[in-house]
Amino acid sequence: MNEAVDIEKALLEMADERQARQLLRFFKTGPGEYGECDRFIGLRNPQVRMVVKEVWKLTPLPEAVKLVRSPLHEVRLCGLLIMVEQYLRAMKKSDKESMSLIFDTYLSLHPYINNWDLVDLSAIKIVGNHEVLNPDTAVMDDWIEPAGHTLWQQRIAMVSTWMLTRSGRYDKCLARAEFLLSSPHDLLHKAAGWMIREVWKKGYRDEVRVFLEENVNRMPSVMLSYACEQMAEDERHQWQSRRKNGLTHGRKHRTC
Repeated sequence: MNEAVDIEKALLEMADERQARQLLRFFKTGPGEYGECDRFIGLRNPQVRMVVKEVWKLTPLPEAVKLVRSPLHEVRLCGLLIMVEQYLRAMKKSDKESMSLIFDTYLSLHPYINNWDLVDLSAIKIVGNHEVLNPDTAVMDDWIEPAGHTLWQQRIAMVSTWMLTRSGRYDKCLARAEFLLSSPHDLLHKAAGWMIREVWKKGYRDEVRVFLEENVNRMPSVMLSYACEQMAEDERHQWQSRRKNGLTHGRKHRTC
């Protein structure tokens, strides 16, 4: 079973209509919502991963691409997870040609990587690892900018910094998070706050404090909340109070 049509058939055999209805609500597929018009067959991640485990070694990359282009959410996820496993295998073998091919293919598929779970379960390991191993790669520094890029491209650029932070390049996370301070998208605020929290967890605490010192008054509340989650309670409350007081002062100043 290494062709897209057979893999999709295996996924469809596990379809659960009731679960699919719940996923439609969970992933915000209503009119005007971020997942508008997405389609689900009602599979949980472990079910998709079970199929991935069986097929990823023998599935040609073009067949994985067919899966990622599916209109069905879980089928797209399956294709992306196959690509993740194949990228990690290429890493272990130091197969730079295969790694570059998978990375470039992944970038070309960005219109289909169009929900937060699809991004988070694939970008960290493919894009993140590729940036660590190829320091001159600058495409994500371009994608983080809102002009000409989608919400999902920006989230890919943001969450991929996880691997960079783990390798000591925390500056990329903080620089990209700054681009998202004025974003209207809650999903980007959460992603940026999550990645700043990872910088804190890796021990770059003074660097996070400097970032907050410079930006706390204009940070969306959810970004700050995620960023401060691992701090001691008193420090977390201090930053939240500073943001609140700064916004209040700003409103008073504008009405004078």
